[in-house]
Amino acid sequence: MWTNLPALTLLVLSATACSTQPPELEKSAETAQSSIEAAPQTVQIPLGDNSQNALDWDGTYSGVTPCASCEGIKTLLTLKRDNRYILQSEYLGRSDKTFIEQGVFEWNSNGSKITLKSEPTDKLAGKQFLVGENQLFMLDRAGNRISGALADSYRLIKITPAR
Repeated sequence: MWTNLPALTLLVLSATACSTQPPELEKSAETAQSSIEAAPQTVQIPLGDNSQNALDWDGTYSGVTPCASCEGIKTLLTLKRDNRYILQSEYLGRSDKTFIEQGVFEWNSNGSKITLKSEPTDKLAGKQFLVGENQLFMLDRAGNRISGALADSYRLIKITPAR
């Protein structure tokens, strides 16, 4: 058995001694590497926690938002875990009537903003919110946070957890 050991050692050394690859393999390895380096990095998958998966966002939010023709709009927005919502709006100083809108909402690709879709027309209602810890920030039509002196008035505070 020990007589085959030197032959086996010699065979292993000769097989591994050739460290250069044939030119065809070197060329294909270089091509593969350059195509990997040249490939654009267009797909970005959000990693880690976001508002959708890390916050306890379902529940009822309340606030009084600015109104051009009344004292303010008393707003109650209930978000449910099944992505359904109920929005109640009352125009203070103008009427005691409460307007109720309901439908579904969709999360953006980052999991940080929601957009309300009203039913039965199922067309975009245009209301967007940035979801924060126990609060929602109303967004403008372009999906940006509202800035200026009244910016804090466009915030709804969570008052109850979802049922």
